[in-house]
Amino acid sequence: MNNWIYNEFKHCGVNYSDIEQAEIYDNQHQKFRDYEKEFIDFLSNLSLDNYHNVTMIDLGCGTGATSLYASKYFKKIYAIDVSELMIKQVIKKSEKENITNIEFINSGFLSYEHKAEPVDIVLTKSALHHLPDFWKQVALLRINKMLKPSGIFYLFDVIYHFQPTEYINKIDNFISAFEAMAGEQFKAEVETHIRDEFSTFSWIMEGMLARAGFEVEKIRTSDGFVMEYYCKKVRDIALP
Repeated sequence: MNNWIYNEFKHCGVNYSDIEQAEIYDNQHQKFRDYEKEFIDFLSNLSLDNYHNVTMIDLGCGTGATSLYASKYFKKIYAIDVSELMIKQVIKKSEKENITNIEFINSGFLSYEHKAEPVDIVLTKSALHHLPDFWKQVALLRINKMLKPSGIFYLFDVIYHFQPTEYINKIDNFISAFEAMAGEQFKAEVETHIRDEFSTFSWIMEGMLARAGFEVEKIRTSDGFVMEYYCKKVRDIALP
């Protein structure tokens, strides 16, 4: 790998390569997220005829909540994360549930090489913000190559959907809302996210998606921060 490639294995913000953080991740997020509801809602917004033949890449799978639910519906899941501890967590869960259709890979947006046939869906939840914008664009170009023609790219992340001049009040209110839902410790995590990680504005993200060969078919948000993008691959992108 070239020396100028961004090191995605070096954490920014909250360190999920730390065993304590990896172990408490689910407990923290379940205070304000319903993983099963999120997945069923995701399914209901897809126009797929036969779920059982679907293949999916889960980029930044974390402790595997989405991959585990997807394994009950889809043919094959590739669960990928830069944190070896996170991968160990999801392997442990899958073994407990006797799940055999997930392949686990310790890799990331910039390093994962998909050797199998292109997939029907690439999904990433709460992970792309770990990359600065230049490298987000590179990641999206690489995701294009992983997908079949007309394949689905689903992005769930903190993406700022407000006017830049409103940033102080918007961010203060966002942090206060998370503190009310999940407590003081998670408030500190959100502050770390805003300060040290790389969430971007929606118009920047939408420009990057277009340049990576995707057409945005649906956007959803309830708070102007956590955004869902349902995208379709509309053209192949030639890469060296």
